Amino acid sequence: MSTSINPEKFMPKLLDLLRKAKAVAKEPEAVKGFESIENELQSMKEKDLLAKVKLFDQTMLQQFTSLERRLGKIILGAETTYKDIAEVKKALDLMFRDVGQIKDSIPLVEKMPSPERNPESQVRRTNMDQLGLAPKVSQDWLQLGLEDKVLGSPAMANIRRTYEDLETLELRMCCLSFSIFPDDSVMKKRPLIYWWIGEGFIKSTQEKTAEDVGEEIFNKLMRKGLIINHKYSNASSTTVLVNKCTMHPWIRRMLISLASEARLFHFDSKFPRMPSYDLSACRRACLVFDNPIPKGEGDDLLTVFNVTEHYLNLNKEWLNKLKKVVVLQLGRWQDSATHHIEVEDEGFLAQEDGGFLKGLGAQNKHLKYLSLRGISRINRLPSSILGLVSLEILDLRACHNLERMPSDISSLRKLTHLDLSECYLLEGMPKGIEKLSSLQVLKGFVIGSLKNTPCRLGDLAKLKSLKRLSIHMGNEAVVQEGEFKKLKDMSSLRRLKISWGVVFPKLKETVVNESAAFLLPPDLEKLDLQGMPLSNVPGWLKQKLNKLYIRGGELVSLAHGETEGWTVKILSLKFLKKLKIESPSLKELFPHLQHLEVKLHI
Repeated sequence: MSTSINPEKFMPKLLDLLRKAKAVAKEPEAVKGFESIENELQSMKEKDLLAKVKLFDQTMLQQFTSLERRLGKIILGAETTYKDIAEVKKALDLMFRDVGQIKDSIPLVEKMPSPERNPESQVRRTNMDQLGLAPKVSQDWLQLGLEDKVLGSPAMANIRRTYEDLETLELRMCCLSFSIFPDDSVMKKRPLIYWWIGEGFIKSTQEKTAEDVGEEIFNKLMRKGLIINHKYSNASSTTVLVNKCTMHPWIRRMLISLASEARLFHFDSKFPRMPSYDLSACRRACLVFDNPIPKGEGDDLLTVFNVTEHYLNLNKEWLNKLKKVVVLQLGRWQDSATHHIEVEDEGFLAQEDGGFLKGLGAQNKHLKYLSLRGISRINRLPSSILGLVSLEILDLRACHNLERMPSDISSLRKLTHLDLSECYLLEGMPKGIEKLSSLQVLKGFVIGSLKNTPCRLGDLAKLKSLKRLSIHMGNEAVVQEGEFKKLKDMSSLRRLKISWGVVFPKLKETVVNESAAFLLPPDLEKLDLQGMPLSNVPGWLKQKLNKLYIRGGELVSLAHGETEGWTVKILSLKFLKKLKIESPSLKELFPHLQHLEVKLHI
């Protein structure tokens, strides 16, 4: 259930559904069961329980949602599903379970203050409230002793045991990392895994890359209920792609306590439950709202993580002190692309060769992960960044002002991940990418003019470890004859994304012709196509794939004129205004389909 529900309207609605469901089940025993549940809900209504729950516990809201859904099914299925009294009894048993779980938490919820019924309660919360920092609410919790009661409850004891039962130290360290994110945050999976790699919480094995290990840890934490799949809160299918998550506030409070004890992070008493910076307590600094890092410190830091700061004002002298730092996460980790971060000091931006980033360079031999994801007003990367000889992950995604990279990046030999996607002002790629033999992930490879892209698509076949690649054809794309046929030589590639931008009219025919002549890598598992300029299914698209995503473009039909269907298990079709889904049906075209997502119009 969304936290945007109106408690005053929801409970009467639930009681009304209950009465309708009772009318459907005419058998006396079933009617008695519905009356029992009705009495329980009526009691909760009188105690204003749901309004308090809205302030407190998302899990209980989901239990109310479950109850609402079950009642709706009984009413809608009155003529078929629930003719058998056994089916009604089964549904009643499940509803009694929902009500029982709600009742178990009532003693704590009753201690919550009731929300004020006034127009202010409908006003959008301030930044402080959105960050979970509201001092008044925190003070109320302290006065009630509620937090101690929650942490000492049987439910939290079970969660604590779940944490303690995590079989490896790396699992525990990765789990504790969630403690720094504000309540109700939606966290992107990829920046989390990059952080874990940079910190050394996870490492590659002989069989798996470090990123594969990170994926496994993320999924384990989700299966154990310590984190929640944000998009599909009830999803259990392994085919559903999970790329963002949330954490229950109670679990986060437990992790804060554990992370503080372990001196993994410091939590500032100035803002309850928010991380901060205290070198005497730990070696990890968090940038948070209105609580900047002291400029004179930093020599012994391992990690600097931007949790909530929107305006970065990091001077060159302080950056020069970060000689031991392994993770510098300055960019966006949030799910929302609207979360704004920018460099504040125009003076440093105006400096030659990279502005505020000029402080990073050869003095740091340890930095493994640098994220500037989503930061505005960075127009170039300084050549000094080439001195980061241990750098493994460079995340520049959505740096919309980035125009220039260093001319040659071949010295970054340990680089495994380079993300340049959504850097729309980049007109081409620097030299030396084909020499990065450790590269596993390359996103945002721009096919531009011959002048701006000395590294061409065919050169990437030299990267024998490359597993994931995204390609963008820019406005000045010059596609050499047969260039896309060289994709077949990238034998290690498993995931490929190709996007077509707005192409100049004089180049369009060449781009379309080349796009029809792809030869895909033999073991490709996932293909993502954005803005494909072809109206009919090209021959190369009929390759064996597990996942196929098509977003935007000129595609009119998916029919491929063959009796043998595709092997696709996960299919996503979005923003295809011209696509007509005709007979044969999608199921006939894709007989192995397990998950389908369709949104043809914006």
